[in-house]
Amino acid sequence: MVVVIMGIISTTVLPAMGNVRAMREGAARDDLMRFIEVTKGRAVASGMPHGLQINLSDSSLTIVRITDAGTVEVEPDPLTNRDRAINLSSLYSGVTLTDMINGNGAGGSGTIWFDYESNPHTRSSSGVFLSLNSSIVTVAVSSGEFVVVHPYSGVLEVQY
Repeated sequence: MVVVIMGIISTTVLPAMGNVRAMREGAARDDLMRFIEVTKGRAVASGMPHGLQINLSDSSLTIVRITDAGTVEVEPDPLTNRDRAINLSSLYSGVTLTDMINGNGAGGSGTIWFDYESNPHTRSSSGVFLSLNSSIVTVAVSSGEFVVVHPYSGVLEVQY
């Protein structure tokens, strides 16, 4: 009897566990894409540059903006007045952001900036404009998928 029960569990429960991981990875990828779109939308709506800070060490995403004074600050959520930030590893257990290559070719954690026309570009850590992106931005999720931001247009794409 125990063997039969273990057989049923191994054929039904274990495959479902793999589906849960795939759903978490897909949800994390979708949240990453949503945050990029929100960042682009805030830049267009406000007329001021906005960026998405991506921290690979803790898989966090934070929307930042350039103020009228020219400084970089975290964008507050208009409903809660809290920072617009999420931590994908906390929300989706076992999912991480594994790599990022910015539009200027720099690897590691960084910020994807957008201007009032949704053009992706790079800035210094103090917020000074450097250049429009001439290469794609890629952000890798632990699932092996890449979220890609195309230069000039800012169009998003998922590559598998």
